[in-house]
Amino acid sequence: MNIQGANNTGQRSTLDYSIVGCFTLILLLFILLLDAYEYVAVPGASHARNQLHQGLEGLTGMDILSKKEQVQLEVEVEEAITVVHEKKEEVEEIVKKVEEMEHELKPEIAPVTVEEQVEEKEKEEAIVEKTVEHELGIDKWCASCTWQNTGFTCEKRVSWLMERYHIDDVEAKEATLNQGCHTRRNLRAGQ
Repeated sequence: MNIQGANNTGQRSTLDYSIVGCFTLILLLFILLLDAYEYVAVPGASHARNQLHQGLEGLTGMDILSKKEQVQLEVEVEEAITVVHEKKEEVEEIVKKVEEMEHELKPEIAPVTVEEQVEEKEKEEAIVEKTVEHELGIDKWCASCTWQNTGFTCEKRVSWLMERYHIDDVEAKEATLNQGCHTRRNLRAGQ
């Protein structure tokens, strides 16, 4: 089909060239998008992409992650969740045993009313939380240090992980400390 203007001399109109140009541009952008998500490899595009990433990283102070880095991050977050979960279970078991021994030795201090049971459960949860943080070194964590020599703090990284992966603060702190917090080296070296 040939879209022609007022002259019927067989020449292509400006509209024809515009349509072909737009289609070509859209196709090029689609291929570059696939290259950016690493589905296809376009020769020469990787250099342009790297330059663009470096420019964006310089402006924003944030790293742009490749698919491989994103998968690695997800694995590290899952590992942090597992570590925190295992530590919580371990501490809860210890707290439970201590309370059972305490109630055997002094049955009069065992909670009787529902309010006392709720209060004791809240105390248990607070003890477990503090103990897990201590065991993982999170209780000495400094939120204001710079994460991986980037332009943002570990606290911002924790907030981002909590929002992105829907995890709690202890799990996000553990993941942040394992991934690139400079404080972690000092914490683990001192243990």
